[in-house]
Amino acid sequence: MARAPRRRVETVEFRVEDPAAVVRAMDAIADAHDGWVNLHPVLRPEDEPPPRQGITTLLAGPVHDVPVCTWVAGTVSRRGLQDDRVGLQHARGERVRLRLAAGGVAIPDDWRLVQDHPRRGLVLALAPDTPHGVVVAWLLEAAAVLSALRLSGDWRAEIHLPAAGPPL
Repeated sequence: MARAPRRRVETVEFRVEDPAAVVRAMDAIADAHDGWVNLHPVLRPEDEPPPRQGITTLLAGPVHDVPVCTWVAGTVSRRGLQDDRVGLQHARGERVRLRLAAGGVAIPDDWRLVQDHPRRGLVLALAPDTPHGVVVAWLLEAAAVLSALRLSGDWRAEIHLPAAGPPL
C-alpha cells in the first residue's frame, strides 16, 4: 500500500515590495506549528553565475553565490512551543553577522544566534510573536547584503505545508 505524502509544496512568486502572499502562508504554517518556507531570488539569465570548474569545486562543497533564506515554524515538543527560526545559506565566509551589521541589516537584539558557520550558514532563533512581515523583510534585506550577484527584486517562495489541510 502506498503511503500518503507527508508534505505538499506550493510555490508563490512575489516581489520584494509585496510579500503579502508569503506572510499569509507563514501565518497559516505558524498556526499549525508545522512547516517551513524557502525563499529563492529569481535571477535573470544575464545575472546567473558562470559554472564553477576544476577539482576545487569537488572538494569545496556547495557555494551559495545567491543566499537561500529559510523560515521554520516553531514546533510543539515536550518542552513546549519552540521558537521560530530563520536560516541563510551564503558564500560570505565567517562572521556574517558583522557583515550584515556593516550593510545596515543588524540582527534584532531579541533574536538569538544559533549558528554562524561559513559553510552551513547563519541560523537565528526568533523572539516569540515576531511579525512574519518583519521576518520576511529582514531575510530579503539580509540576502541582498550577502548576495555575490545583483538581485532583481523578484523572488520565489517554496511553501512546505502539512499534506492535510486547506490550500493557501
